[in-house]
Order: sequence, then C-alpha cells, then structure tokens
Amino acid sequence: MHQVGNGDSENFETEDQQVIDFTEVREKKISEKRRKTERIFFKHLLSVYCVTGNTEMRPIELIEVSEDGCSFQVPFDPNNPWPTTTDELPLRFYFSQDTYVLVRLKIQNSRSCIDSGKRYVRYGCSIDKNISSYPVYQQFVKFLKLYSEQAHKDMGDISVFYL
Repeated sequence: MHQVGNGDSENFETEDQQVIDFTEVREKKISEKRRKTERIFFKHLLSVYCVTGNTEMRPIELIEVSEDGCSFQVPFDPNNPWPTTTDELPLRFYFSQDTYVLVRLKIQNSRSCIDSGKRYVRYGCSIDKNISSYPVYQQFVKFLKLYSEQAHKDMGDISVFYL
C-alpha cells in the first residue's frame, strides 16, 4: 500500500485499484444499447431475406450491422445445411411488403450458437461496398447508431389522444 494525499489524511490506495475511464464505460453502454436496439428493430420492423435460388428466398435473423459488415443466424438443420458456400450472398432488406434494398455479402466466419434454447449457425459477413445500393445501407447503419443513442423506452407515462 502507498499513501495518497498530503500525509494528513488517512487515504490509502492499493496498487490493484483501477482508475475508471468514464468515456470507455459510456461507449460500452452505448454499444450494448445499440445492439439491443438493432435486434428489436430487426425482429419487429424489418424483414431480411437471402435469395437462395432464382425464385426462392430464405428468411434470416439479422443480429448486428456495421458499415463494413453484418452478422446473421439461421436455425441449424443438419439435413439441409445452408449456406453451403462462402461466395457472395444477395441479401434483401424489406422495409415494406413490396420494397427492398439489396446488398451483397461474403461470409467471413461461422459458429454454432444457442439462442433462446434453439440451436443456430451464426455467420459474420463483409458487405460489398461496390454495389450501387451500398450508400443506402451505409445510411441505414448510421441511422441505427444515432437512433440507439437517442431512443427512449416508452413507459406509458403519457396518454396519446387521436382526433
């Protein structure tokens, strides 16, 4: 132990105590809030599908997005593994029932995971930045970051009246 201060007080500090960096703590909290916001947004407001053939689409569960990539998961199915290639996959972000933004991604890694008691395969992907729709995707990611920093949970404390 070593003494801290001017010697008149009884302030002692052990060498294993750490200085807390509030900026780092704040960034971690914002990151956690962003991830929760993204998952809520993806599950309730946005449908995401991967085109698997000329006329087939497979729903995927998007986990996270960034300007450089995204992660998604699909239920584990040993009889019908998918995707079977790390080539580019076309991904459709549906913002309404009949309009979507297309992005292309390349699988960089995969791993098994358990989520809510179900087995999934989770994929980490890079985004093709050369596709013409990339700026739309990029702005969507920026919107999610800003939204998660400013969004508030509705606690039902204010009544809304419709005229």
